[in-house]
Amino acid sequence: MSIISSVLAFLILLAATASTLVLYSFHHLYGIIQFAVFLALIVAYFIFWYSKRRYYNSVIRSAEKYFETHGGAESYPMPVAVVGKNGNIVWYNDLFRVSMMGNNLISSGKISEFIGDVPFEEVCHRSGGLDLEFGGRMYTVYAGELDEKTGSACFFFLDNTELKRDAGEYRQSKPCVLYMRLDNQEDVYRHYKSSECEAISSGIENIFETWAAGYPCIMKKLSSDRYYVIMEERGLQEIMEKKFDILKKVREYKFGESFVEMTVSIGAGRGRSLPESDSFAMSALEMSQSRGGDQATVSTDGNLEFFGGLVGRTTTSSRVKSRIMASNLAELIRKSDMVFVTGHRFSDLDSVGSCIGVTEFAKVVGRPSFVLLNRQKSLAPALIEHYIDKTGNDIFVNDKGAESLMRGKRCLCIVCDTHRPNSLEYPELMSKFDSVAIIDHHRRTTNIIEGADLYYTEPNASSACELVTELLQYIPLQSNISPVSANALLSGIMLDTRNFVLGTGVRTFEAAAWLKGAGADTIAVKQLFANSIDNYKAKARILSTSTQYKDCAMAVSTEIYPEMRIIASQVADELLSVTGVKASYVLFEEDGNVFVSARSLGDMNVQWIMERLGGGGHFTMAAAQMTETHVPEVIEQLKAAIDEYLEME
Repeated sequence: MSIISSVLAFLILLAATASTLVLYSFHHLYGIIQFAVFLALIVAYFIFWYSKRRYYNSVIRSAEKYFETHGGAESYPMPVAVVGKNGNIVWYNDLFRVSMMGNNLISSGKISEFIGDVPFEEVCHRSGGLDLEFGGRMYTVYAGELDEKTGSACFFFLDNTELKRDAGEYRQSKPCVLYMRLDNQEDVYRHYKSSECEAISSGIENIFETWAAGYPCIMKKLSSDRYYVIMEERGLQEIMEKKFDILKKVREYKFGESFVEMTVSIGAGRGRSLPESDSFAMSALEMSQSRGGDQATVSTDGNLEFFGGLVGRTTTSSRVKSRIMASNLAELIRKSDMVFVTGHRFSDLDSVGSCIGVTEFAKVVGRPSFVLLNRQKSLAPALIEHYIDKTGNDIFVNDKGAESLMRGKRCLCIVCDTHRPNSLEYPELMSKFDSVAIIDHHRRTTNIIEGADLYYTEPNASSACELVTELLQYIPLQSNISPVSANALLSGIMLDTRNFVLGTGVRTFEAAAWLKGAGADTIAVKQLFANSIDNYKAKARILSTSTQYKDCAMAVSTEIYPEMRIIASQVADELLSVTGVKASYVLFEEDGNVFVSARSLGDMNVQWIMERLGGGGHFTMAAAQMTETHVPEVIEQLKAAIDEYLEME
């Protein structure tokens, strides 16, 4: 490069001299002026050339000192380059010329040609080096600063292509474990003859075998409804990219001309060893089923990721479990001196009603009990007043009242209608209880209350009040509950089922019938849902803002009303009556937070959509609360979540 530069400089000087002589022969003054200009340029060039050469010599001297300390420059078994300020390459060894430049001396002279857009100063401060791919080979680049004054550095290109390829192959071939279980085989087979059941079983098995044949795996059938799969990591990654399409294949299986409506739950485990992966897979399968089935849960070192969950109420639950849970809960209460029952923040009729029902359970066992809630923020003040007025017993306490009552006593806390610690009324009190039990009907999330002694969750149940009603029926010591408590439990069921329209099953009506037999007054319960004229006007104003987006209705409240959360949920319910609307969303902003209330008719899983916004809930009823944002941004995120959901259908 220096020879070419010298030749070019000589030719330019020769041309300048010739043009000056020609101009001087025509006009002496112009020739002298041009000569002076060219002379100044030549002097400036030589000054620039000298300073640059001096700088490069300084960098090379710094490099020589560096190599004297760390070994000879040409002795390094890897490409090496010395870089000056602005990323200019000052010197490189033969291996760099052959490996990196392809034995080609023509290049830009910049280190960025080889390391990309990463500033070369940043590479100097990376202790782990910079991983890159160049010329079909993989390198880890390390850099060391030569001289702070010159801003120079020495770059070492470690060719570890084979090592990285072997490491990548190791990661891709690591074994993962999958457990698959049919959610509702027993229920489905009730509607078919024995011969038809065998044909359906064969068809489902064929779906699994065909699906598994497309991946590097081993699949074994453990029982009529359980399958075990050991699969390479590359196969699981491909399945995750396809959003576990096996869920849809099973769901859309037909026998004859009719859909069988069979669903499957899947748990996949990825751990550091095969036994650990197996343990993760079993826990993931339990999570999939506890969230309602028809979905897959992937546990990567204990971190969960969910797929599917587009169909509600697919897993079955037996009354045997209710009896066992009632017996276990009674035993926990007996071991305690006092019982506190709490629900979620901004408690509604289901939360307060189920808490009141549990106090009846504790009364039968013979332990004093209190409902822990914040009356000022409760969305069920009418129920609280109704209970106190009819019984004359104020069992509702706040955090300070609970702390004074629990001093010196062994206390049990029973959490109803939620299992998330950040949703609790007073989460800071949880560490002060000796034992904890959870009763919830929402689909499980990754954020759960840790260390519970009893965890009773049934996503098939319509409400927490339905679960508590069943527990009361199977309490070891039979006793009738008060009509007021029966009203409270019935109000929670009516709220979450929207007056027995959505999410109901046979056991929902059986629970309601039992409550009616215990003295529940439907007229008194209906009065708990009464609204003021101001609330009706507020609902009308919010409804006027509604718009439709892909079978979903959205409304935004620009004003904040005293009972905003109740109004928002009621507006969401109202929007479901619009033709062509499968789900509704009502948004409002308060105290720097954006709240979303979501409802559906069962055709769309609003809980799945709210989870994408950091919330949760139930298949047909969910909510989310987002901080440090505004309504327009949340609407865009909501639309993106809806689009993602519709793509999966």
